[in-house]
Amino acid sequence: MASGVCCGVVGCGQQGRYRFASHAAADVRCVVHGLLYWPVCRRAIILALVVGTILMLINQADVVLSGNANALVVAKVGLTYLVPFSVSTYSALAANRIT
Repeated sequence: MASGVCCGVVGCGQQGRYRFASHAAADVRCVVHGLLYWPVCRRAIILALVVGTILMLINQADVVLSGNANALVVAKVGLTYLVPFSVSTYSALAANRIT
């Protein structure tokens, strides 16, 4: 990336890779601050809670409700929420990438 734009977070000197629309102007962020950008995180968390819960109910509800959950089932439930969170975050960052 040859954009030459620095991250807009105070004290960060990394190269800006993502541009998010904010209230005042475009907000440029580096990779780390793009991942931690609250509007992206908030949307990903909400999506993960909704989609993850639906998928957990479809795939693991019988085991969890019967009381037969073990460490493997708990790990699967965690991954069930992690996947939609990751997809949502990735798609938001890909859509806002500076080319």
